[in-house]
Amino acid sequence: MLGILLKNLAGYDLIILLLAVFNAIVIYPRVKQASHSLTNKLQPKIYVPVSLLVDRVRGKRQEDKLDLNALIAMRADEIHYYSLFSAINSAFPLLGMLGTILSLLGMVDLSQQDVTLSFTVALTSTFWGLVCALGFKALDAGLLPMVEQNQENLKMLLERIDHFEEWGIRDET
Repeated sequence: MLGILLKNLAGYDLIILLLAVFNAIVIYPRVKQASHSLTNKLQPKIYVPVSLLVDRVRGKRQEDKLDLNALIAMRADEIHYYSLFSAINSAFPLLGMLGTILSLLGMVDLSQQDVTLSFTVALTSTFWGLVCALGFKALDAGLLPMVEQNQENLKMLLERIDHFEEWGIRDET
């Protein structure tokens, strides 16, 4: 079985594995880094008094200045990379099935013995597609809670700042 898996790597399965390597080496680290950076920027700022938050936004103390545009840009980067990561993850089973179908279509004119051998090789695309999908689904399970928490924290931060005047708190300067 291992021989069959390795034999078919030179064909269509290579595309699946190269996409998996790209997803693991390029996209996943960027999603994780963007999420951690945003988490580190948001967490210390969410649970402070609203008057202190507004002071930070207005920049009364330069060392603590809170740049909302930078936070929104960081969130946009996080969403961008996470969307790419999720889209690639969704493509793995489809690529596996496509590889199998392409291999099966090539067997139309083969003899019975050749069909049996080629059918085994055709299924390796499905195997690699499912293995990659399952592996990246596990990584996604670790990223998704952080991405969703960042979304909620940024939303809460912006709402707190937006409602500052509504709450009847006035700037005393």
